[in-house]
Amino acid sequence: MEQLIGSVAMAAASTKDQVYYSNNQFIWADYLVFSVFLVGSAAIGIYFSMTGGRQKTTTEYLMGDRSMQLVPVSISILVSFTSAILILGSPAEIYLNGIIYFYYVIGMMLACIISAYTFVPLFFPLKMTSSFEYLEERFGSRAVRIVGNLLYILKGIVYMGIAMYAPSTAMEQVTGKVFKKEYAIVMSGVIGTFYTMLGGLKAVVWTDVFQAGVMISGVFGIFIRAAVDAGGFGSMYYYAEKYDRIVWWEGSPDPTERHTMWGLIIGSAIGWVYTMGVNQASVQRFSSLPSLANAKWSVLLNVPGSLILTWGSCFMGLAIFGYYASIGCDIYGAGWVGKNQIVPYYVMDRMAVPCFPGLFVAALFSGALSSISSSLNACSAIVWKDILQPFSYFSRLSERTATIITKALVLLFGILGTGMGFIATSLGGTVLQASLSFSGATGGPSLGLFLLGALFPFVNWVGGLVGPIVGVTLSMWVSIGAYSSSKQEVEVPADTSKCNYTVLPPTRDPTAMSATLPPGLDAWYSISYLWYPAVGVFTTIIVGVIVSLIAVGKAHQADGSAASFADKNDEQHPDGEAVDMRQMAESGSNAGANRNSSVSLRNRASGGLDNSAFVSDTAGKSSTDGALTEQINVKNYTILNQAEN
Repeated sequence: MEQLIGSVAMAAASTKDQVYYSNNQFIWADYLVFSVFLVGSAAIGIYFSMTGGRQKTTTEYLMGDRSMQLVPVSISILVSFTSAILILGSPAEIYLNGIIYFYYVIGMMLACIISAYTFVPLFFPLKMTSSFEYLEERFGSRAVRIVGNLLYILKGIVYMGIAMYAPSTAMEQVTGKVFKKEYAIVMSGVIGTFYTMLGGLKAVVWTDVFQAGVMISGVFGIFIRAAVDAGGFGSMYYYAEKYDRIVWWEGSPDPTERHTMWGLIIGSAIGWVYTMGVNQASVQRFSSLPSLANAKWSVLLNVPGSLILTWGSCFMGLAIFGYYASIGCDIYGAGWVGKNQIVPYYVMDRMAVPCFPGLFVAALFSGALSSISSSLNACSAIVWKDILQPFSYFSRLSERTATIITKALVLLFGILGTGMGFIATSLGGTVLQASLSFSGATGGPSLGLFLLGALFPFVNWVGGLVGPIVGVTLSMWVSIGAYSSSKQEVEVPADTSKCNYTVLPPTRDPTAMSATLPPGLDAWYSISYLWYPAVGVFTTIIVGVIVSLIAVGKAHQADGSAASFADKNDEQHPDGEAVDMRQMAESGSNAGANRNSSVSLRNRASGGLDNSAFVSDTAGKSSTDGALTEQINVKNYTILNQAEN
């Protein structure tokens, strides 16, 4: 059967002795389709700025009045994190290295299920605007909350930059470099910032729905045409196997292996648990729904959604490879395209009919804009809620003024994200690997911080502060080091015998050779990018636990010293001064115990993770500060009722 498929495909390819470089470019119809898409996206933002409450309150602007609908929110969560990076990166990964990447979607689906039944019930009942409010409640430390904020802002800006860069490379390719990638980066930044700033969360969600339809049309349109060009599924599989791209089993536990089953499933699951469960953009969306059941379903519906979009993109890459393998010309091996330009090249080579290239670029920008707008909305929410509002000056502002400030924050982050887009142009490898590398390096420590609070009741604010700082330092070190030393820049060769090199000389930039590194550092930089989230998570947890235990030990030692000093003071001053000293020592201890008890009540009420871990047994301890006890009891009642309501 395989011989028959091969002979039929080769017979079809024999009609063309040599394959020439495609010079097809955008025409006026393509620019028209693309312009209509951009105008439509902007119009949604204008519409929501003029309807409903007209975005005059922060509740409407940041949370959609907590009355959003299930299906649009679920689609918004999906496309916010499956951008042009997916549409360009997944096919390129399959084209260059084979089908083992298909396992990645299993980790994504597991993450959706885990997040829906753990983090959604933890956050939703608390009615928080920012997921980082939880950290201050749990650790009793504003500093820990700010660290969480900074980690997210760093990740958001990096992700926006890569999301802007991804479609810019395609735009440059399909227009024959008439439309420079720098122009495309600025354009995506301006449009995304415009409709997000005007329409708030409602505009972001409904624009995501519109853009999801464009993305799906583009992905499956290309896949169907490429599958036909390749000769069907049988021919696609035949050529993938012929050129060593069929690897279903790679069970090595070695973390330096770029792609293994365990790295793709476990590594992606850890990264996506952060994305679906504790990422501010996700929390903001499922918290905007009217009920906990809807919030859970908004995440669970991403199971089939991620399967459709991710595998659709992967099959697209397999089909494109099958076509070029059947005609004997690997366009990447010939040096005609870079890794991120494989799909755009195919579109202009085989689908350069009026309007479709415009639809394809619109699909890419759909993914980019959905990611950009989500990050803008989320970053502005946490800066307002976590950093500015706690100050008395900002807390006294009217709702209208507060909303204006959040809109200004959207503009600020739009400028920062656009700047990061220009920096991203210097990244090597596929945009998929770049995104997963740097997002995982910052997202892992954030997930580790939330897990520290949820699973380790003895971890205090010191561990919550130091753990993620060390975690993000190590993760970014390995991520940046691997890129700077050109680690994991690999691809499996294919046939270029029918490529006509005389028409256009190779233009692809040669991959830099890896620098000579000491053995230990070489092994460290060789860790697969899929494990970067795990590095961040486990480093954060381990360091946080150790630092907390050390801090608790020192606190006990200090309590013992204070008690000993009080005993000595009692001998010297028996008339009451020593009692005051002892009460001061006990008061601090009891205050901490009561604060932990407050967190326990809040978390048990939330019904999320195993909140019994928060229970702090304060039996047998007497408080010497009645006012403090009364104040904390009021706080307990308030948080408990907030969660129940």
